[in-house]
Amino acid sequence: MDMTVRQQMKELCSCLCRQDELYATLARRHGMSFHTALTLYALDQDEGCTQKQIAENWLIPKQTVNTVVKDLERRGYVSLRAGRDQKEKLVDLTPAGRAFAAPCLREIYELEDRAVDAMGQERFREMVEANTAFTRAFAREVHGV
Repeated sequence: MDMTVRQQMKELCSCLCRQDELYATLARRHGMSFHTALTLYALDQDEGCTQKQIAENWLIPKQTVNTVVKDLERRGYVSLRAGRDQKEKLVDLTPAGRAFAAPCLREIYELEDRAVDAMGQERFREMVEANTAFTRAFAREVHGV
């Protein structure tokens, strides 16, 4: 039986929320919040990015990113350096930060890789392409562009 668009959207949204919960579970397993783990994931992917970039790219509220980064800086896990102007600060993981993040990120990456292998590389690539296309089309509809 074919699913209607509404049923498919419900399934898609449910899957996306469940994925966030799975990442939150992994973060808690390593004694950190979801937003801390996501910030560390972002910094591991894009070293030397700004708090604003983390907030925009990973859809974390700016104030939350600021709070997480301040905590990580206080603990010696990140350092801030000057960006293009006085106000902009680039965030870098310190060696201690890399060591702190490594167990959590290693587990996340290993489990992501195993999940991709379980579903197949080609199917995963198609899923990413389809999600990207849907997100762009939906954004055009939402923003009237």
